[in-house]
Amino acid sequence: MPTAVRAGGGHGACDGSWAMRDVAVIVVDDDKEFLLEVREGLALENLPVVCASSPLSALDIVEQNFAIRVLVTDLAMPDLDGLELIRRVGELRQGPQILPIILTGNASLENSVAALRMGAVDFLQKPVEIANLVAAIRRALDLSVQKRRAATLFDDPLSLLRLLDGLRMDRKRVLPRIAGGDAAWEMLLDLAMAQAAGRQVSVSALCAGVGTSTTTALRRLEALEQEGLVERHPDPEDRRRVWLQLTHKGGASVRQAGRRFAETLRALIW
Repeated sequence: MPTAVRAGGGHGACDGSWAMRDVAVIVVDDDKEFLLEVREGLALENLPVVCASSPLSALDIVEQNFAIRVLVTDLAMPDLDGLELIRRVGELRQGPQILPIILTGNASLENSVAALRMGAVDFLQKPVEIANLVAAIRRALDLSVQKRRAATLFDDPLSLLRLLDGLRMDRKRVLPRIAGGDAAWEMLLDLAMAQAAGRQVSVSALCAGVGTSTTTALRRLEALEQEGLVERHPDPEDRRRVWLQLTHKGGASVRQAGRRFAETLRALIW
């Protein structure tokens, strides 16, 4: 199978038959196992992507390939961190700018604000689901085509709340109060993000993903239902399964939280 880049140098193309001139996205992470997962997942989505296991090899790829429009990068890497990589990539590109997407397992408010100042259009918390990465890349590619770089992240409440989910800060400054507190909010946001990615979520799946007992998770879910934020829909094909969906009020609450967080970040950036 043909590759999009030459062998060696710590980088290789995601599986596919694209020529390098067709590659629009570069993914940079020093975790080679993660890159292998990305290659497999994005190849299935027919996304032309090149992967780099070091920031220095990523700079070499970007310098040689004008077609790249989106940079997906981890923040914590040896030699250069993700913020320095974004800065250098910006210096290399004199024409259309490359839009950064941030991957991080331990976000800080300081680093997040710095990345926003450099034009970051999305933040994904590690470990990241491939479906969420695909959705973020496609949004960034659309923005690149539309040439709408300025303040694009602030127009997307879910992207903002993904960032908030990874930050160590007082959520009471941002999240409206709901029954069940922060833990219930995490369930609400998980559901909102799944729906945004076009995925259905069952009661059992949502409860299993919150890291607590099923009984506690069900109590939080009931609190969300009583607030009118989520609703259940039995699966007509499987009586044992019940799907969850945000109500209109639930969607409005998520958007309100996104707007509050946007105001907090704008005050820090400008």
